[in-house]
Amino acid sequence: MFMLPGHGTTAVNTYQMEAYGTEKVFSDAAACGFTDPHTYPSEPAIGRFNYFFENAASIPNTVETTQALDALADAMVRVPDDAEENSSIPPVFTYFGQFADHDMTANTDREGGISVIDVPQITPLDRDQVAGQVQNLRAGALNLDNVYGGGPLVGPFGQKLIDALRFHADRARLWVGTVTQTDFGDVRPPNDIGRDVLRVRDLLRRGIVTEDELRALPTDLRALFVNDDDSIRVQRAILGDMRNDENLAVSQFHLVWVRLHNLIVVEARGHPEKYPDAPVNDRDALFKWARKMTSWHYQWLLLHVYLPRLCDHDTLQDIQRNGPRLYDRFFAQNTPTRPDLMPMPLEFSIAAFRFGHTMARDAYDWSDLFGRPESGALVPRASFTQLFSFTGGAKSPMPVPGVGNAPSLPSHWPIDWQRFVEGPKPSTPDRAARKIDTNLSLQVNNLVNDPIGDHGVLRHLARRNLRRGYLFNLPSAQGCLDALEVDLGLHHARLSADDLLSGPTQDEVRAGNFDSATPLWFYVLKEAEVLGGGERLGPLGTRLIAETITGLVANDPHSYWAQAPGGVDWTPDQGVTPDGIVINDMASLMRAAKTMA
Repeated sequence: MFMLPGHGTTAVNTYQMEAYGTEKVFSDAAACGFTDPHTYPSEPAIGRFNYFFENAASIPNTVETTQALDALADAMVRVPDDAEENSSIPPVFTYFGQFADHDMTANTDREGGISVIDVPQITPLDRDQVAGQVQNLRAGALNLDNVYGGGPLVGPFGQKLIDALRFHADRARLWVGTVTQTDFGDVRPPNDIGRDVLRVRDLLRRGIVTEDELRALPTDLRALFVNDDDSIRVQRAILGDMRNDENLAVSQFHLVWVRLHNLIVVEARGHPEKYPDAPVNDRDALFKWARKMTSWHYQWLLLHVYLPRLCDHDTLQDIQRNGPRLYDRFFAQNTPTRPDLMPMPLEFSIAAFRFGHTMARDAYDWSDLFGRPESGALVPRASFTQLFSFTGGAKSPMPVPGVGNAPSLPSHWPIDWQRFVEGPKPSTPDRAARKIDTNLSLQVNNLVNDPIGDHGVLRHLARRNLRRGYLFNLPSAQGCLDALEVDLGLHHARLSADDLLSGPTQDEVRAGNFDSATPLWFYVLKEAEVLGGGERLGPLGTRLIAETITGLVANDPHSYWAQAPGGVDWTPDQGVTPDGIVINDMASLMRAAKTMA
């Protein structure tokens, strides 16, 4: 399925309405066994959410709790500026996490149905109601369906857009969008115009859709593609998950995987002797094979690069040695109806994996034109807010000074990935993510492309996260820790009341009695702040995140863990090596995709 933008908004997923208008549940879907070694799941259905700890204690449910959470959220943005919050974490990890989240999970941050937080007072939902009514609009598996799209009941318009993701002249490849040339310069490499994602402009040029067809769409769907003045929004991205065009950084990271897929195809065709299992003479089969190879590299990088860089070493080592015991138990209790569906824990989706929100910077050393050297740059830094202007969902998308709105990404705005993957140095301290802590950038609490809401909530990310966790009746952090000890015999270091009351949020934590029953998202951040020095997650955050990501790979019959020769011992040098590049870290990923020299 295609996923539409709309985190924290009232926007209806109209592709989903078209696809699932009958509200058909997939319990009767036939299990998909992929016996052909070249295939990879191409039609992800709806997954399910449930709780890791369905009986664990929650935070207090009182008439004061909603306002206490809002006060805590506001205190989390009384922050020092980026310079005081610089970590040693390369900023690419911020957007790798956001991209992976869009691959695994959707529908826990939408305003509608039983999930409404823009109200004066939150009343927590019954956990059985949540598990029964809130479905994951992703398959849950780490299979890059946010890039490739899919869906067994996608309607005709949605299917047309899915088909359009594949390059019209060579169906083995994905379609790359092109930048719009401007007079402000180019970002390296200047001879490569394929530095944008696919957009409506590209489909119109090829006659894949027409302006009349877009204007004739149902009202909610039409609003995505047609402006109020009846002109076509040519900048709208066409992606497997349109949330990957929420900001320019995640959009550019999405493009890396599109380009990598294409270069895997090129590599296989150019060196058939190295890849005897690649069906190079069958474009459809080669497309599926390249998707499988791209997905395996993605899974491997998550497990072997992303998690080790951000997680508590001792806890991660325990999971690596003994397996994802928590997720394995969860999987057994929530057995999927078909093998390409992975159940998704709410503690992960709504709380723990949102730790990346605190890593977003106010401004980035983005490129030569928006960063160093400052003497030659158009502006000294690219602001976080600016990154939301160069998306198809912006109020005035793709602005070019003195020209107007470009139909695609202007040529002076692609990212210079070198600045995002190399990490900070004494001379470039701002080439870093912000610390993982309870201090958030002011700009993430004014999300300009989202509606304001009636109660000052929907643009305020910290309020949204804390309110959503309360509405969904998540266990408190202490409830999770207690359940880990009782159910699995897993003991983790705990933050003391003094730890939780430290820093600029102390008054709000005390007023809400959150030092004894702590909102899970806040605790994960505070744990990283106190025990990880802002550089790594703490034990509980690591347990919830690493168990889930590892468990998704371990339990997926289509992952490299299950299918590759050697299984869990598979390494990228056994995969595809475009131009001889082994994809074993973030820099080699960018070089293999030719997005970095």
